[in-house]
Amino acid sequence: MAAQDLTTLATLKQWLPINPTNPSDDVTLSRLITAVSMDFMRAIKRPDLLLDSYTEVHQGDGSSRLVAFHWPIVAVTGLAIAGTTVSSSADKIALGYYVDVDIDPERIWQVYLNGYVFTDGAAVKLTYSAGYVQPGSDPTPGQITLPSDIEQAVIDWCGYRYKQRPNVGVTARRSTEGETSRLEQFDAPPNVLQVIERYERKPPSVDRRGEEREERMAKPAFRSQGKKK
Repeated sequence: MAAQDLTTLATLKQWLPINPTNPSDDVTLSRLITAVSMDFMRAIKRPDLLLDSYTEVHQGDGSSRLVAFHWPIVAVTGLAIAGTTVSSSADKIALGYYVDVDIDPERIWQVYLNGYVFTDGAAVKLTYSAGYVQPGSDPTPGQITLPSDIEQAVIDWCGYRYKQRPNVGVTARRSTEGETSRLEQFDAPPNVLQVIERYERKPPSVDRRGEEREERMAKPAFRSQGKKK
């Protein structure tokens, strides 16, 4: 199994279906899984989809929250602002940093501070792990399994390509009676395209000041200040 595979050979053979004891196409299917997995990650512009460790440097903007380059964030192992180490907040109330857990893992992309700010213009060094656990691996506590709709989309795409092998590059077929039928060509099945759209990289805004200004202006108390009495 390749490092970037988004499903397993056994799962794909079960879906096609192919007898699990029949190894005749295993090499072809394994190569197909790798190719389709890479195509899927390219389509969503996220080669970092699977779990990995990262160290990145940001520039502080004076706010108390930071958007990481990779998500979903699994664990933060280090944070330093202008060379000063910041410890984690055990309960999200004590001083330190924390990651707010969301029911949708696709929204776990921010690191928050209590009692500190990401000093404007200062170097912020963030060390963390992010991404989903590869199918076929057992997640440890805190890790996040690959969403089932992603794996199913890869399986469907593999199945589509596997069954379309006789038609690669063919746009029409002629029957024995002389009738010609057109063959539709798709890059991927429509359901796969829907999943690609759902997970395509659309980074959240990093203009926190602008967002906070809009939030303040939207509050009723703020709007009422501009009304004439």
